[in-house]
Amino acid sequence: MIFQFLLIQFTQGIITESSGEVTQFSYQVSGFNCQNGYTSTINFPGSFANIPKLILYPSLFDFASVNSNHPIAKIEIVSLTLTNFQIKLTCPYQRINSYYLRWYAIDDQRLIVINEFNLNPIATKSYTFQNPNIKKAIVSIIGIGYKGSFEVTLSITDLTSTSLTVNVNNYNTNLVFIGYQVILGTDEIITYIDNISSTNVYTSPQYPAQTNSYFITAFNKIQLGNSGILTLRTTVYQGASVVNYDTSRWGSGVYAQNKIQTYWLKYTVNNPFLAMECFTVRVSKLFEMNSDQKPAFQLELFEINKVVNTIGSESILINESITLLNIHIYYKCPSNNKKVHSQMNKCNNCSGSNKIYNLNHHCHGSINTINIYAKYNAQINYKELTLTTTSNSITIVQKLTNKIITQETILFVEFLDV
Repeated sequence: MIFQFLLIQFTQGIITESSGEVTQFSYQVSGFNCQNGYTSTINFPGSFANIPKLILYPSLFDFASVNSNHPIAKIEIVSLTLTNFQIKLTCPYQRINSYYLRWYAIDDQRLIVINEFNLNPIATKSYTFQNPNIKKAIVSIIGIGYKGSFEVTLSITDLTSTSLTVNVNNYNTNLVFIGYQVILGTDEIITYIDNISSTNVYTSPQYPAQTNSYFITAFNKIQLGNSGILTLRTTVYQGASVVNYDTSRWGSGVYAQNKIQTYWLKYTVNNPFLAMECFTVRVSKLFEMNSDQKPAFQLELFEINKVVNTIGSESILINESITLLNIHIYYKCPSNNKKVHSQMNKCNNCSGSNKIYNLNHHCHGSINTINIYAKYNAQINYKELTLTTTSNSITIVQKLTNKIITQETILFVEFLDV
């Protein structure tokens, strides 16, 4: 049985992205009844190495008249695994004829997805996240419920390195609830294209195609008149060199005015965040007359005026504007039979002895302090560092959020007995 499972995994292969469309929420599908919830299982073509981020957007609304009852379409992701996901549509009043959703699954930690599928009561809401290099955010309407004419607009405000706010505007009491996703990414992951309002059937301009990317259309505004009939479809036309989309409707009623944010979502990024590199190191060994007035050790980061001379661990964030960091390590020799062993990350693309500076310096009778001065180059992004000091070592570890999250030691200094 174990062999069979491994064989299946090997046959399917590990995937990093996948996409498709949920079309099972339709009266044309035998057995479809969403009054008490209808669940559809979508299988990926292979297995992800990690649980992917799942992004949804509506591609077809076909909601019935409100003459007798009001349409409510609540979406819920029941489960998300390495090999599939289950999605559930609930429509208590059975006024949903069809509701299609495009989906995208991507295994990348530079992407964050916030699900707010049932915002009730409807109000502006703030969220926090843990990636200071997030630069872009899109909000997309996913679920909706109404009992008459309505208008709703979603927007992102106050995007910082740790939080954002989703504003819900222009709604009235006919809007029963709203559900949405917030998609956050680094500059490398998300590229904004357009944010276009339409009051009638619409065909977008042609946009140059982008390699290794998904073209996504996200509704951030819907306005519906008194008919209560919402029939709206978005269709994407992907060519070899250009891409565009159109919105259309059918049947009775009027066109539901809307606003669509288009963007590229990149699933293969070739310029990852890299650890800081030490490009020069200088060591000074001195005999200080007043060393008894100084701490046993000290770590200094000059550009941020950070000084650590006690045992402990803390996380700090280095601003993206800082691309050069000067670090000073001070060690007071307690005796002659001590040495300082230091390692600094020198070359991210190297291996073996070329990757790090590996230095040893000894205490002896003519010196009682050892000072290490290291200069580091850094990329133009936020640097997440963890500083750890013990009675016999100093460590600086940099957290790197790329496709996966890694922890890279950029400095390690230990105080050893000879």
